[in-house]
Amino acid sequence: MVAADHPIASQVGAGVLADGGNAIDAAVATALAAGVVSPASSGIGGGGFALVWDAASGSLRVYDFREVAPAALDPSDFVVDGAVDPLLARRGGLAVGVPGEARGLALLARTHGRMSWRRLAMPAARLARDGTPTSWFTAQAAVQVLAKLPDAPPYAPLRDLLGGATPRRRGVPLVRPALAATLLAIAADPEAFYRGKLADDLVAAVRAAGGVMTTDDLAAYTPVERPPLWGAWRGLRIATMPIPSSGGVILLETLGILDRTGVDLVALGADSAVALHVIAEATKHGFADRTRLLGDSDSGRAAAAALLDDARLRRLAAKVRLDRTQPLADYGESPPAVGAAARVPGPGGTSHICVIDAEGNAVSLTTTVNGYFGSKLVTAGGVVLNNQIDDFAIDPTLANGFGLTQSAANLVAPGQRPLSSMTPTLLFDGGRVVGCAGGSGGPRIISNTLQAILGVWLFGKDARAAVEAPRVHHQWSPDELVIESDLAPDVRRALEARGHRLTLSTGVTAVQLLRVRPDGVIEAASDPRKGGAPAGPDAAP
Repeated sequence: MVAADHPIASQVGAGVLADGGNAIDAAVATALAAGVVSPASSGIGGGGFALVWDAASGSLRVYDFREVAPAALDPSDFVVDGAVDPLLARRGGLAVGVPGEARGLALLARTHGRMSWRRLAMPAARLARDGTPTSWFTAQAAVQVLAKLPDAPPYAPLRDLLGGATPRRRGVPLVRPALAATLLAIAADPEAFYRGKLADDLVAAVRAAGGVMTTDDLAAYTPVERPPLWGAWRGLRIATMPIPSSGGVILLETLGILDRTGVDLVALGADSAVALHVIAEATKHGFADRTRLLGDSDSGRAAAAALLDDARLRRLAAKVRLDRTQPLADYGESPPAVGAAARVPGPGGTSHICVIDAEGNAVSLTTTVNGYFGSKLVTAGGVVLNNQIDDFAIDPTLANGFGLTQSAANLVAPGQRPLSSMTPTLLFDGGRVVGCAGGSGGPRIISNTLQAILGVWLFGKDARAAVEAPRVHHQWSPDELVIESDLAPDVRRALEARGHRLTLSTGVTAVQLLRVRPDGVIEAASDPRKGGAPAGPDAAP
C-alpha cells in the first residue's frame, strides 16, 4: 500500500508496486509525482527525510536530504536598518536553502530500489507535461499566497503558475511544461539538477531575488546517512528521525512522559477532554525543550540524547496534573525564558508518504518546501524553491513563520541544516514493520503524528478513524491550545476549565498512516483534511 496526501501521487506509487517495484521504488516515484501535483507542498526544489526498512536483511537506514544554508549566507544578511527582518527568511532569495531532494531520492533508488531511475521519474514528467486537475488544496493555497505576493519580477513565475488575477480553481488543469522538461532532464541524469543549465537557472532565480546561493553550493550538496533514533513503547520498537529533526525526539519524549504519568488514558477515552489535556501537557515539555536546546550542532545533538533519559522523563511526568495546566516556565526542567508572543502556526508546505510492500519492506518519507510554495520563487525550469531558511533561528528572540522561537543551537550558519518538525516514523513488533506514520503542517506534524499513533496503538482505532479524529496542538509558546473545529463543545469547555487558552486551527494539516494487522492485511489512511487517498497495486491504473 501507498499512502500519500494526493490521490494521483498514491496511484503512481501503486503502479510501481504493480510493475514489480519495491517499497523504495514506489516511495521515490510517489515523492516525485507529489511535487508535480501538489506544488504548494513539496518538489525537487526542497528536501526531506526518509526511513528505509529492508525486510530481507533486517536493516533500517535513515537518510537526511534536507536543505542546507548556502556558504555565503550570514546572519547579518537579514538585518535591515539595524533590525532583523524575519520576512527575508520566508520569501525571496535569502529564504532558499540548497535543495537536496533530487540527490536524496536518486540515492534511495540507487541504494535500495529495483527499477531504473528513469522508470521512477517518468510518471512525474508525464504528469507535468499532460496536466492534472488542480486539487482543492492547491486552489485554496493559491488564493492565500496570491493575496500577499509582491508585484515584482522575481515573483511573476509563481503568479503565472497560480493563475494570476484569477486564481487557479479546483479542477482546472494544472499543466507545467517547463517542469516537464526539467524532469525529463533529471530522468536521464539526476545530477543534471546540480550542474549545467538547470543549476544556472536555479541560482539566477535566487540571486535575482536577493539571495547569495552559487552553483558551487549546488555542486557541493550531499545527502547524509544518519543513525536512526530508536525508542520502546508498549511492547513496540519505534524508529524515527534524529537531529536535525526535532520531531523524532519530541515524539519519543512525549510517549515516554505519557507512559510514566500513571494515567490510564484508555480508561479516560480517546477523545475525552482529560486525555487530550494530558497529551497536550506532555507535548508541551517536548516543545519547551526544543525551543531552548535543539539544533544541527554538537550541543543540540547532545541535548537531544539527554532528553530521553528515564529519570528525566519520570521527573517531567510527575509534573503533569489532571486538573490544570502549569505556569509556562515550568515545562521542561531548567526554566527557559518564555519566547516572544507569536501567532497561531501558519500553513506548511510539506507532504508525507508511507509505503509498505508485500515483502515487508517499508519507507516513511517526508518531503517539503516549507511554507506554501516555499520562497515564492520559481525557476525558469518550473521548479518551486523552498524557504527552508525560516526553519533556522534568525534571531532567538523572534518567532519564525510557524510561531516557533528557537535556541542559539539552531542559529543560521553556512552549510548547516535547519531544525525540522518532520517526523517520519516506523513501528516494529519484533522484526516486522507494523506501522508507518508521518505528516505535514509545520510543528503540528509532531503532535498530529503522535495522536495518530496513539489512536491506533493505544486506543485501538483503525487507521482511518485514528487519522480522522479531531486533534489538538500545543507547542509551548505561544501559550495556546490549537483545536480543530469539530472538537465537541463540552470538550472545549472542559479544556478551558483546566487553564487552556483555545485557538481555532487555521491552515491544513495532514497525516498518512499504514498499519499492518496481525493477519497481514494493511490498513491505509490518507488524511481527508488535505484530500489525500491511499492506493494499492490492485487498484493501480
